[in-house]
Amino acid sequence: MMSEPYDLRKVLAELNEIPGQYHETNREIDPEAELSGVYRYIGAGGTVMRPTQEGPAVTFNNIKGFPNARVSIGTMASRKRVGEILHHDYRTLGKLLQHSVENPVKPIQVTKKDAPVQEVVHLATDSNFDIRTILPAPTNTQEDAGPYITMGVVLGSDPDKTMSDVTIHRMVLEDKDTIGMYIMPGGRHIGHFHKEFEALNKPMPITINIGLDPAIAIGTTFEPPTTPLGYNELWVAGALRKEPVQLVAGITVDEMAIARAEFVIEAEIMPNQTMQEDINTNTGKAMPEFPGYTGDANPAVNVVKVKAITHRKDRPIMQTTIGPSEEHVSMAG
Repeated sequence: MMSEPYDLRKVLAELNEIPGQYHETNREIDPEAELSGVYRYIGAGGTVMRPTQEGPAVTFNNIKGFPNARVSIGTMASRKRVGEILHHDYRTLGKLLQHSVENPVKPIQVTKKDAPVQEVVHLATDSNFDIRTILPAPTNTQEDAGPYITMGVVLGSDPDKTMSDVTIHRMVLEDKDTIGMYIMPGGRHIGHFHKEFEALNKPMPITINIGLDPAIAIGTTFEPPTTPLGYNELWVAGALRKEPVQLVAGITVDEMAIARAEFVIEAEIMPNQTMQEDINTNTGKAMPEFPGYTGDANPAVNVVKVKAITHRKDRPIMQTTIGPSEEHVSMAG
């Protein structure tokens, strides 16, 4: 019998078998500025308030206002834990990653019935659709511009569908069907594709994939020149797991989604359109950055219009990270 393919649930189950690496709590937690504060003292490490410690990954099972969802944080907040997740000596992870880049394993496509992430579908055309009531996206501090998606892997392609790529961006929930996405100048390959769509004055279809096997998130952090334009970092994740990442066709957009994600947002980046990141709060702040300070809100983030949200039926897990933490430093490294 073939073993189940890797996804976040399989990884959390494996971590749960290793003492000190994983913690679940059923105590109610407020996603607004409380969840990140609790985690900061349990397991953040890195640049948060002293004393820092290398604590467990944490899953919060009881999220205020979101009875059917969970939030997980800190999976990759320790090199040793990443070694356990990838079944590799943490001291030579760099070599493992280099080997994976050089020996890519490309994704495969599966049907909707084999894609757990499409078990439940919310369409933006539904009368009560509101991304802010579906996604338990945390707010890190009272000053944040809003609830943030910090561990959403954006999958997009060029207009001719000759190249696809994945990147991670910070994304704030702005209203019921709008996300503000910060694409850094020169914004890696997604930014390159978006510029091509803008030249055609066309919206760019994307999927935002949340709640993933950490091998995917780790692969996604690669940048040029290691992974040049045309190299899709999902190939790295396939190599790390020695099994291809499974993709499924989007329901409302002409783009692929990661089939074993927990949540997928199907959306379009609008051409030649921006908005103020903190339009709802006007605090002038975005969210905590990895050096430890709260970053300034951007006056002009890209406008992303949501077409649908799909997710697993059984209490989907929102994966998140907090800016100043060992997790961010570890991924960046």
